[in-house]
Amino acid sequence: MRFPLLAIDLDGTLFNDHKEIDPVNIHAIHRYRELGGKVVICSGRSPLSTKWVAETIGLCEPVIAYNGSVILDENGEIIEVSNFQQETLISFLDSCQTRGIYAHFYEGDTLLIPEENEWNDKWIENNIPLLAHSGGTLKGCNQYRSQCQVKLIDDLFQFISENMPKISKIAVFDKEHDLREFSHQLASKHEMEISSSFNYANLEISPAGVSKGASLLRLADLLEIPLSKVAAIGDNYNDVQMLKSAGLGIAMGNAPLEVKAQADAVTNDNIAGGVAAAINEYLL
Repeated sequence: MRFPLLAIDLDGTLFNDHKEIDPVNIHAIHRYRELGGKVVICSGRSPLSTKWVAETIGLCEPVIAYNGSVILDENGEIIEVSNFQQETLISFLDSCQTRGIYAHFYEGDTLLIPEENEWNDKWIENNIPLLAHSGGTLKGCNQYRSQCQVKLIDDLFQFISENMPKISKIAVFDKEHDLREFSHQLASKHEMEISSSFNYANLEISPAGVSKGASLLRLADLLEIPLSKVAAIGDNYNDVQMLKSAGLGIAMGNAPLEVKAQADAVTNDNIAGGVAAAINEYLL
């Protein structure tokens, strides 16, 4: 098999617009696995979210969560985790508050928020989607949701200073402006990796040196598979390093033009079986 390892993003890639996984994609994934391929979910979502998706569609391989900050083995145990330095968190928070820009923080499967708003409303339900049409059960979904928390923190500066939380990912939102300029300002001041999963209507921020591409390389090494024999499918800016690192990087049809330009191939969009089309055309 030319590409025995496949990394697949979730939102905008494996998920359709209803946060479900089309049967054609599930069928193609299992056909690829039956021929000897391994499928790794590689997402900006939390560890529990990626585990829930993998379990629902019958995968038993490792997963990569929080854009590479967390790697879990096939049993859901942590292989590696990367966290921000306390000084970086405090300096970053100061930059956000100076600009009046909202940010929340991910500590394990807990979301730390400074206020209740549209970006964290129903986070647990959105983080662990029911997947009713993808094989998910309400009982299983509720078991995963029960392990997630949202904590309202009145003073994040004080909380970070006193508690030294182990933060693996930060998300930034601003409904008024495109966040590209702010991302450049952050990059010039702070040691961190900055990308977006929603065309710069948001920012997804990881510790310095952490990306989907870097963690995919690490996982491929652990599985003893050369990166040249790894394929990856993604749709947005936080997938670029993964697409560029893989031996075959495939962009979704719904990806921004800049992302498509970094890929080796382009498949259908996420509402037209893009993952299945890519597997059938390039991997089988």
